[in-house]
Amino acid sequence: MPQETKPAGSKARRFVWLAAGIAVFGLAWTAGWHFVADRIEARLPLTLQQLAGQQARAECLNAEIRGYPFRFGLFCDRVSYDSVRSNLRAESGALRSAAQFYRPNHIVSELDGPLSFSGKAGEGRIDWRSLQSSMRLTPRGLDRGSLDSQKISIDIDSTALSSRFGIRADRVSAHARRNDLDADIAVYAEGVQGDMLDQAAFDRLTLEATLPGQATLFDVPLREPQGAFDVRLHRLLVEFDAGTSLEFSGPVQVDETRRISGNINVTVRNQENLAQLAARIDPQYAELIGNVAPMLGAFDTVEGDDAITVPLTIRNGAVSIGIIPLGRLPAF
Repeated sequence: MPQETKPAGSKARRFVWLAAGIAVFGLAWTAGWHFVADRIEARLPLTLQQLAGQQARAECLNAEIRGYPFRFGLFCDRVSYDSVRSNLRAESGALRSAAQFYRPNHIVSELDGPLSFSGKAGEGRIDWRSLQSSMRLTPRGLDRGSLDSQKISIDIDSTALSSRFGIRADRVSAHARRNDLDADIAVYAEGVQGDMLDQAAFDRLTLEATLPGQATLFDVPLREPQGAFDVRLHRLLVEFDAGTSLEFSGPVQVDETRRISGNINVTVRNQENLAQLAARIDPQYAELIGNVAPMLGAFDTVEGDDAITVPLTIRNGAVSIGIIPLGRLPAF
């Protein structure tokens, strides 16, 4: 029996209906995208005010939503923040951001430098070749975020400093996340040089810490810790070269006046080279290390390795090894 064939007109009608469906979907998608974009732009002033908090103002100059058809991104010519409460003023260059329509709470962005800021303690400027970030948001605020910068420089002039502070790094990355009720933070830097360091620059800096019960720091509006708080310092490692490093770890408490107390383990690798590096910064540091170094072996709590680990006691900023006072840490 010969096979029946569908009339050519039937195929043509199916093609027309398919094309019409695609066209209608495209028009609906376009209308929907622009509707959402307009809503975001309309709510932007309120959103910025919520982020800034009371007695503060955040501005996104010439804000525009872009990214059609599959992304939503906020673009600004300039970003600024002004707080009456803390007397802090900050301003940076252009902002470009994007989020996929199927994952609107995951935002990636790029910010142009420089960032200039001023406040009660002084003023400063931060510049970079590139600065990119990635954030995952919740209705409360930040769930986790990462920042990566290349060729970054920081210059600060403050009344609390004896001279202007300047530091440069080939790369700096920072990470933060909610961990149940706690806040985890980590900072990594490579190729660090500073005005005060001269030839004593270090290869890498690692900071990993947890702030117990401080996950609310990531709520909107973002704020600094209020009152006294604890810090679990997992590791603060300064690597000067392949064999010379200084590492701190242990629990720390910060009181309402921002004085530090705690019991810290300090691990020193290659103390002779460390003393030479300290002499390049300030001869007084070399003298202090030279006076303390002969006693460090007696306090070593970890035997059998090539390093010296000693317990450091801090009480309201006063630092000591056992009963031997070393000096005071400034409040921050």
